[in-house]
Amino acid sequence: MDTFCPRCGIPATPAGHEDARAIYRCENCNRVWMTHLGAATTGTVPAPAGRVLVVDDSDQLVRLVAMWLEDEHYLVTTATTGARALASVRAATPDVVLLDLILPQPDGFSLCPQFACVPRPPLVIVMTALSDPVRLRQLDGLGVFDVLQKPLSQEMVLESVSRARSLQRDDQRAVI
Repeated sequence: MDTFCPRCGIPATPAGHEDARAIYRCENCNRVWMTHLGAATTGTVPAPAGRVLVVDDSDQLVRLVAMWLEDEHYLVTTATTGARALASVRAATPDVVLLDLILPQPDGFSLCPQFACVPRPPLVIVMTALSDPVRLRQLDGLGVFDVLQKPLSQEMVLESVSRARSLQRDDQRAVI
């Protein structure tokens, strides 16, 4: 049974195993990831944990955060400009947006109110290196769920996204 790269969809090359996990490598994008050996042999794939859009003007940071989230079974889309982020929110309807504030126009400050106007608004988690309290106070009233200070850690990103998704699931249960 073939295993496919979660990022580009081509067949992956087995690269070893460790502690009941199979390691795979994608020849196309050079991504290396692990999966539980049971999933690799049975072909079972966990249900997606949610849809997340990662927006930052740094390609490297976008790829890193996307990889962290994909490894936790989130469906991830990415954008490196404000215009692409807005188009992605309208087209892909993510549950959560991880958003940098300093972007090619429109910037993150301008995007937050626009995200709130889509039919199914995502929860916004800001990723920023800004430390100026005056600039950060501009986020008040923009509907931001959480603010993560850069440099980011895998744990802080996953914990914040998990809390956002948990809140959304609780809200959906309350409506039913």
